[in-house]
Amino acid sequence: MLHLAGITPEADLAPGPEADTVRITSDDLRRVWRQFNTGPAKVDLVAFGSPHFSAAECRALDAALAGRRRHPETAVIVTLGQDTLAAITTDGTPARLEAAGVQIVPDICWCSITEPVFPPSAKVLMTNSGKYAHYAPGLSGRAVRFGSIADCVAAAVSGRAGAEPPAWLTEAGKEAAPE
Repeated sequence: MLHLAGITPEADLAPGPEADTVRITSDDLRRVWRQFNTGPAKVDLVAFGSPHFSAAECRALDAALAGRRRHPETAVIVTLGQDTLAAITTDGTPARLEAAGVQIVPDICWCSITEPVFPPSAKVLMTNSGKYAHYAPGLSGRAVRFGSIADCVAAAVSGRAGAEPPAWLTEAGKEAAPE
């Protein structure tokens, strides 16, 4: 299990004597961001939900789209559980996402999605999931781009991923980045 100081509620507890402890620096985060962004800028698929998207993430995606539609050459797929789908249906989130061109696929994980659900023509995918950014090249044979929900929405709408890392990972933002 992963515990992050200041994030995971139990992280203030002392680790067990057999627990491994790792310190991750801003340099480590910059290196991983570069590894997760080796694909070309043209994005054919934006993949959300690895692990399944939560209701809060679905609503954040809806808010980030703000009524905009996906680029006609960029598929956008959200995977989520049935309970989450039921919860967000009450406020119309699925209908708004679908109106934006987002496909909702319940009860399947990106790590097991293959063609034809995975668009056969997609050569580059973008995700906000570090897990999927790591596993996707081997599982799907596609190049990957990685970013926040907002970065993924920008790529979904424009068809292109940004070239620059987030400000908090740049040298200018290095002092502000948590160590």
